Amino acid sequence: MKVRIGVIGPADSVNQIMTVAKEFSDTSIVPFTYESLEEIDEILRNNKNQFDQWFFSGIMNFSYAMEHTLLPMDHAIYPDMNGSAFLGTLLEAQLDEDKVYKKISIDTIENEEIDKLLSFYQLHSMIYNNIPFQGYEHNEKQIAFHEELYEKGKSEVAITFIRSTYIALKEKGIPVYRVMPSYLSIEQSFRLLIQRALSSRYKNAQLAVIGCNVVFNTNEEAMYYSFKMKHKELELRKTLLFLTEKINGSLMQLGDGLFFIFTTRGEIDDQFEVAIFEIMEDVKVQENIQLTISIGFGETVSQAEDHVRLGFHQLETEKSTSIIIVDEDQSITKKNADNETIAFKTMELDEEWQEKIRHSGVSPSIVSKIRAYSRKYNRYEFTASDVARWLKSTERNGRRIVSLLEKAAITEQCGEVQSNVRGRPKKVFRFCALK
Repeated sequence: MKVRIGVIGPADSVNQIMTVAKEFSDTSIVPFTYESLEEIDEILRNNKNQFDQWFFSGIMNFSYAMEHTLLPMDHAIYPDMNGSAFLGTLLEAQLDEDKVYKKISIDTIENEEIDKLLSFYQLHSMIYNNIPFQGYEHNEKQIAFHEELYEKGKSEVAITFIRSTYIALKEKGIPVYRVMPSYLSIEQSFRLLIQRALSSRYKNAQLAVIGCNVVFNTNEEAMYYSFKMKHKELELRKTLLFLTEKINGSLMQLGDGLFFIFTTRGEIDDQFEVAIFEIMEDVKVQENIQLTISIGFGETVSQAEDHVRLGFHQLETEKSTSIIIVDEDQSITKKNADNETIAFKTMELDEEWQEKIRHSGVSPSIVSKIRAYSRKYNRYEFTASDVARWLKSTERNGRRIVSLLEKAAITEQCGEVQSNVRGRPKKVFRFCALK
């Protein structure tokens, strides 16, 4: 199936972009034009699910779509129009008027970009005034900026990146030229969008296994073999079957209280995760059943299943309602019903860390989890109590872990903190820097 890309912009910009689109004959590229920005809402509402990626003609319409959350950031792009495109427009202006402009007003670009450009090409004699892009709603301010500079003689020509600014200044009789994206910039943007789309398709097609482990909250051993327990399990199976149908999956029971749902990654979204938490809470309240969920992704069924079991291992010490997601690279994400998310990896990639962890007596996943929590909460100095809280373990286990990490030179003591209660002050640690 061909990658499908939608192009959005004013007619003149879209026509220019579509001339480059002819190079990508194996990609379906469809143009959408508008007269006012507000029309973008309807264009995307009616068409966004039919395309893999979206190409916006400039920063104005791209900014409008992002600020109104019409598309995810990783589903859209606009071409880079700095550098060569700006200089090309300036050259066009000077050739048209047969004049070298030394005083210009500019918008949208950052001052640093212009300074680098003028310095690189030794254009120090050029005087410019610039108003960086502040958002699609500040267009009137941008127009007034150019007009004021021209009327005061501080600018001989205006160079803008925005079509509406160009039209307004043109109507006022102010010399103005509009920067358009270069051929190379458009071509590179198309290539990036195609790579994104193919990568997303590959990722969405990955195998996903959702592991559901049932724990019946009862002290009576006989309950495990009673008819009452079997009825509860049947009700749970019915609930899971309904969930499986929603994600076009396949449900299997592998033993007493262990269910696997097989599907693809693309079927699992935020709505599915919300449904999971609702089910976990419902069965806990109504049936007195503790349901633990681990989701594993992989290139093969075997890899995805292994990642599910790795997730269950991470959940062994969890007391809160959480789900664990294990990616194909064994990176782990823990989510809870309060929308709190923590991500970490089971293995550090740096060789020095690998060697230290190997001899520390602490598993790589524990070290990664501590580092992830310290970054999440900006707690780069922490105590054994912090570690115990993050790992949902006892204070004694927290002290044991920080002691082992200190002996292995993974962490170092950097201070002490005196608590309000009587006793020894608590040691404060931080991770050692790599050499």
